Amino acid sequence: MRLTCFVFSVLLALPAFGVEPTPGVAAVAAYSGPDRTARLIAGAKKEGELMLYSSLTQDDQLKLVADFKRRYGVGVKFWRGSQAHILQRVLSETRGSRFEFDVLETNAPQIEALAREKLLQKMNSPYIEQELLPEVMPSHGEWAPDRLNLLVYAYNTQLVRPADVPKSWQALLDPKWKKRIGVESTNVEWFAALVESLGEKAGLELFRRIADNGLAVRTGHNHSAVLVAAGEIPLMLGIYSHDADRMKAKSAPVDWFILPPAVVLPSAVAVSRRAPHPNAAALFYDYMLTDGQRFYTEVHRVPANKNYDTPVRRLVSDRQAIKIVNAQEAIDDYEKWLDLYKRIIVDRSQH
Repeated sequence: MRLTCFVFSVLLALPAFGVEPTPGVAAVAAYSGPDRTARLIAGAKKEGELMLYSSLTQDDQLKLVADFKRRYGVGVKFWRGSQAHILQRVLSETRGSRFEFDVLETNAPQIEALAREKLLQKMNSPYIEQELLPEVMPSHGEWAPDRLNLLVYAYNTQLVRPADVPKSWQALLDPKWKKRIGVESTNVEWFAALVESLGEKAGLELFRRIADNGLAVRTGHNHSAVLVAAGEIPLMLGIYSHDADRMKAKSAPVDWFILPPAVVLPSAVAVSRRAPHPNAAALFYDYMLTDGQRFYTEVHRVPANKNYDTPVRRLVSDRQAIKIVNAQEAIDDYEKWLDLYKRIIVDRSQH
C-alpha cells in the first residue's frame, strides 16, 4: 500500500513523460483492414516473441503464455509483479530511456496511471465493442478491460451455517461475528467504493463498528481464501470470486456471497508506445480480448467479454446493484482512502 501511494503521489506531482509512439507501433495500432489478424500473425512470427509485465499469478501466467504460443507460434517472456511493482518498474525504466515491455496486464488504476504518463498506445482493435461493461472503457482508449475482479465475501461452510450467512451490512455487527471476520490489507479501492455507495459518513461509521467487533487483517487475496478454507478465519471480506471458486472446484469447504453493491475492480491490458515487438504486442492485445477471455473462464477468472456466462454478467442481467471501481478516481483519491482504510481497519487488526 505504501509503495502504491508513494508512486501515485509522485505521478500526480510530475509532468507526463509524453513518449511518442514508434512508427511500427503507430502502424499496427491504426490498421483495421479485414486481414488485420493475418498481418499481425505474420509480423509477430518474424519478431519471434514479446515481453509481458503482468500481475497474474505465476501458474496462470505460465498457462496463458503456453496457450498463446500454441495458437500463434510466438513466445512470450514475462515478468510478474504486483500492480504497484509493475508501476514502479515501468516508471523507472522510462526515466532511464529503456522501453523493454510490449504489453501490460494488471489492475486498471495502475494502468491508468501509466496512460496519464503518455506511455500507452490506443489500439484500433475490433474487439473493444464486446466489452460487458462499456462504461469501464476509458475515453482515451489507451487500455481495455480484459478481466473483472469481483470482490466477494467468502466463508467456511463447516463453520458458518447457511442460515447465518449475513444478509445485510448491519448483520456483520452482530456479536456472534466478534473476532470471526477477516479483511484483506490492500483493498483500498474496495473500501472506497463501498463507503461511497453507502454514503461516506454512514459507511465509515459502519466499518468503525465492524472493526470494533474485532477484525483479522491479512495480506493477499488468494492467501485470505486459503485461510477461510483452513478454518482459520470463518468469514473473509473482499476476496476475489475466482480464488474462492478455484477452492470450491477442489471440494474445499468454501463458498461466497455478495452484499450490495457488488464491487468490481477491472484489470486491463495495454500496449507500450515503444513496444519493441509491435506486431506481437498488438496480436497479444487482441488475443487477451478474444481467446484469452475463454482461457480466463478455464481458470475460474471473470472475463470482461459480454459473451461469457459469468457472475458479473448475471448481476448485470438481474439488474443487481454494482459499483465499478473508477480507475481515474481511484488514482486521484488514493491517499485519502488509504489513510482512512489504514486508520479504521488495518491498524486495528486484533489477531
